[in-house]
Amino acid sequence: MTEMSRRTALLSLGGAALAGSIAVGTAASANAAPLASAQPNRTVTVYLMRHGQTWLNRTGRIQGWSDSPLTDAGVALAATIGRNLAAEIGGFDAAYSADMVRHFATASGVLAAAGSTLTPTRVAGLREVAYGGWEGEKQSKAYPVLLGAAKSMALTDIIDAFGATNPDTALPTETWAQVAQRMNDALSAAASARTLPQRYGGAVLAVSSGMSISCFLESLGAAIPAEGLANGAVNKLTFTQGAWTVRSVNDTSYAH
Repeated sequence: MTEMSRRTALLSLGGAALAGSIAVGTAASANAAPLASAQPNRTVTVYLMRHGQTWLNRTGRIQGWSDSPLTDAGVALAATIGRNLAAEIGGFDAAYSADMVRHFATASGVLAAAGSTLTPTRVAGLREVAYGGWEGEKQSKAYPVLLGAAKSMALTDIIDAFGATNPDTALPTETWAQVAQRMNDALSAAASARTLPQRYGGAVLAVSSGMSISCFLESLGAAIPAEGLANGAVNKLTFTQGAWTVRSVNDTSYAH
């Protein structure tokens, strides 16, 4: 089976990339970083990027909390995006990645190509969805089972179907709501850091995974393309006075 987006295989939604901007408040959570640490009127811009292509992406296997290295194409993609982002914005004031090899390698490649001396801070809250016993399984085997168990083709039900059909319950799964909340917590904490420039807020690179980014963006009211988020796709958000605004979704222009 050729490589495919999980979203392409599982969803028949016709959502297009977000047009315009959607402003929403940050969800409350006992685990969220205090937003009082942010400067009251500054705006932080977050470039939330999906990692480059991995070995498991290429072989059509499910990849959540399991991990694999980037392919040569994934490494090259990160460098191209880094150069193009640097040409547009000048550089980054902070960088974060999920705590796995594929995320850290992607963020490091972007930063190196951008001429940055930053080292990405690894954050577990930016991981991909946990798929339990489905981890590492061929997509062609898993998807018919998941489709049969899902209540609808909505992303919330697809994510929850992994838990309902988990072939090894000793390995954890997550719900859509859990993923959206931990992503919000992690990114809100990053955008609220006092280490960012005081006058204008700064630019932040954050590298995560396709489905976890999709859960987060959907929780903010954004539409996710039916084909899913591409490897290396950049999603631009701003964070001002505790509120997120989605500026663009699934921007692949930096990859060329």
